[in-house]
Amino acid sequence: MQIASITPDRHAEFLAIVNAEIRPDRAKTHAWDDFPLILSPLNAEWTLIATSPEGEIMAGLACLIREYTTSCGKIPLAGVGSVVTKPEFQGQGLSSALQNALLAKLKGKNVPLAVLWTDQPEIYAGRGFVPAGWELHIDFAGATLDESFPPGFQVRDFNGSDAATVQALYDGHQLRTLRLPGDAEKLYGMPGTRGLVAVGEGDVVLAAVFCGKGADFPEYVAEWSGPVGLVLPLLGEARRREWAHQVLVPPGGNQLAERLIARGASSFACPGGYWAVLQPEGLSRYLQAAGIGSPGNVDDPAVLLGHVDKNGNPVMGPVTIGVWGLDSV
Repeated sequence: MQIASITPDRHAEFLAIVNAEIRPDRAKTHAWDDFPLILSPLNAEWTLIATSPEGEIMAGLACLIREYTTSCGKIPLAGVGSVVTKPEFQGQGLSSALQNALLAKLKGKNVPLAVLWTDQPEIYAGRGFVPAGWELHIDFAGATLDESFPPGFQVRDFNGSDAATVQALYDGHQLRTLRLPGDAEKLYGMPGTRGLVAVGEGDVVLAAVFCGKGADFPEYVAEWSGPVGLVLPLLGEARRREWAHQVLVPPGGNQLAERLIARGASSFACPGGYWAVLQPEGLSRYLQAAGIGSPGNVDDPAVLLGHVDKNGNPVMGPVTIGVWGLDSV
């Protein structure tokens, strides 16, 4: 077995394997539609494959490295996804070997944290990935939402020319991904993702919501930006169109959560992903630079990032990170 970054001539082959393994039957989108950044050929350096002695791709994974604004400054982290093994090669430890190779490669970079989302956390626990952080899932199906916009505002569908303005609204979130040039256009243009915008005089976009993430997050508003007073009626319009009746609210979105719950929405908290600390010393330096005391066990993601307690309540840690919306991999 050989593990290496994928080469351009094999990228389409890897995508076909990913699509076959992670897309639901009869999905209307492909894996590369729903994850355009992590599965881009431009991300080949961080796409690893395991090949047989005969050269066949047996398994693979990818990760996307971006900086995030956090409660203690900007921190780069790796989002891990598209971990796949062909059925005929499962049970041979390929996933574990790929994870070890990726983590070894990441430790050679200034990337102190990694996060992934999985339905099989036991596979990754041995490499330090544990549930940590939190996010709120709010069901607004029965909430009392505004049926109309304030005077002077209207709603319309998002179109591609709105991308730069909507990205500027997204940049107003305190906790967010620091997207690279071109990221927003790819994310907002994902097939299967539908957006609504609130516009004022001159058709200026002032708020936005995005429903779905390709075939993922059906009936969810996965990303929203702008003043809460305009986001609320946008949610009402998304519900009226039967596009979504739930919204993901990350750390830092307390104002929207409070307004929705006050209007009768229900909510629950869950971990923000499965996290691993790759460089405890590096994280300690980030904490010290921000004037935050480092916890004794900085290598424990649940202590560092907080967690959801047994009663379903978020518990704060010294570092708060929001990995959310269309950037999740």
